[in-house]
Amino acid sequence: MARGRRAVLGAMMGAPLAARASDITAIPLAITMGTGQPGGGFSVYGQAWGQAAQKSARMSLSYRASGGSAANVLLVEQNAAQLGLVVLAVANQAWAGRGTWTSGVKLQGFRALFPICGASLQIFAPARSRIRRLRDLAGKVIGVGPAGGAGAVLALPALAAAGIRPRLAIEGLYGEQIDLLHRGRLDACAFFGITPLPAVREAAARGGFNLIGFAHDEITAAAKALPGIGAAVIGRHTLPHLSAPVATIGSEAIAIGAVSLPGSIAGAVTTTAMLHRTELLRGLPGSGPARLGPDWIDRSSPVPFHPGAAAALRKVGLGVPDALIRG
Repeated sequence: MARGRRAVLGAMMGAPLAARASDITAIPLAITMGTGQPGGGFSVYGQAWGQAAQKSARMSLSYRASGGSAANVLLVEQNAAQLGLVVLAVANQAWAGRGTWTSGVKLQGFRALFPICGASLQIFAPARSRIRRLRDLAGKVIGVGPAGGAGAVLALPALAAAGIRPRLAIEGLYGEQIDLLHRGRLDACAFFGITPLPAVREAAARGGFNLIGFAHDEITAAAKALPGIGAAVIGRHTLPHLSAPVATIGSEAIAIGAVSLPGSIAGAVTTTAMLHRTELLRGLPGSGPARLGPDWIDRSSPVPFHPGAAAALRKVGLGVPDALIRG
């Protein structure tokens, strides 16, 4: 198991492992947060959350522009970051050791802190192309966003579950892949993230793209294959030139912290996020805060909450069952 853990982290991060979380007795107040690449929602939200958290907690915060969800889990796993942003479906895979990116290793050095907002799979193709439905992606070359991001991890398995197999999936930065789409080097892009991703909104503002939706049976198949995935809707007013809502698949975007993160810090950064929920998403037009009703917790998820974050959530009126809290 130790060899497997080293192999996964070394392959994904390209860096030597730091000390295991269990060997760390205290985390200094210089905290690193894993965010995402420009054009993605995590890079925007992470900066806003971090700036607000520094005002309420006595710590110095730096940022690591990783590929996204899977890369952030791995950063926290090796203690190269103590905070991160991730899509819940990817966090589920990490915890259970599922998905090819984990190599079967259970990555459990992180804990959930709080929900952020919904995230979705946003697939778009040039309007001049003949790609109108999901099945039109069969045999095509698609871009799935940065390596280590949710799109790179979830897009192909979701399409495969719906019986659709592109010829090739290429990883890359959002802006570069949209440029390749304009030049005809890619047939479509399938990015997974906060709805809408800034890069997708910018591309839509220029026009000339079709947003590709999921049929009901395709959503059902993807949700069955990928724990944490469910139905989602990209609203008509979410993107420029969108004439009707588009059905797709989605998952929750959440914040995570290292298991060894002090409870006071986990509590402080969680409290900050919950008190400024709408403000922190102001830089992401179209993205509303997560709906925090009585059933706000996905009880099917294996990912537990950090005790410090759970205490903070309870103070703002959100119930966190004892069974979902683990130090």
